[in-house]
Amino acid sequence: MDLVRKIIKHKTSCIIISPHCDDAILSCGELLLQLNKKTKVTIINVFTAAHGKPYTLSEKQFLKTSGYTDAETLYKERQNEDKKVVSTFSVSIINLGLEDALFRRKKQKTFLGKFLPDFDHLYPTYRWHIIKKIEKNDYTILELKKKLKMFKNKNTLVFAPYGIGNHVDHVIARKVCEELFENLILYSDFPYNVNESIDNKRFNKEKIYTLQPDRNKKDKLIKGYITQFHGLFPTGTIPVHSEIYYSKS
Repeated sequence: MDLVRKIIKHKTSCIIISPHCDDAILSCGELLLQLNKKTKVTIINVFTAAHGKPYTLSEKQFLKTSGYTDAETLYKERQNEDKKVVSTFSVSIINLGLEDALFRRKKQKTFLGKFLPDFDHLYPTYRWHIIKKIEKNDYTILELKKKLKMFKNKNTLVFAPYGIGNHVDHVIARKVCEELFENLILYSDFPYNVNESIDNKRFNKEKIYTLQPDRNKKDKLIKGYITQFHGLFPTGTIPVHSEIYYSKS
């Protein structure tokens, strides 16, 4: 892969924008394996927090699938899992502490929210909200811009999610990164890209890079995210996939 060789040759510093604690490994695990100890790499996890009770129906289901009853405890464990998995690499981790879309509440509480918490959330369900569109009053967009501005550096290469699957957290991360960073590469979101794809004709062939993961090594890393594994892979099998990167410059 020419991209990896160039990064290593010039020792280009890299930042991987990971919407959640597992996305960097899921989508860029092989890239991290190849860059390990060859250049400076920083993983920035964006949406790494959740709130306490009361929970929406979807939040309760998500907690059940993850094997927890308390969201704050779960998200601390997700950070611990990530730290443990990534400890095998010579990289830095930064957790920005923004709330995950499922747990993102409106600034103004509603009357109905007293009886059903769903009414006080920006994205009360996954199917009908989180993978549909970004709410116009989603305040995390501005918050993320403020937090990521300090990482602007023309000599740093930034990797951000393409947003395949239309998960609002992934799309927000992409939009903010496109606005802030000139030296930007988008990565194909796994496992969303197993069932959905994009039109590669949007990019010159010279600007599309593909990595074939070492399945044994990458699968082992993915399995380290114990709280999320069953929700991501209900059959227990990690699909065969490639890592695809799209250069914006």
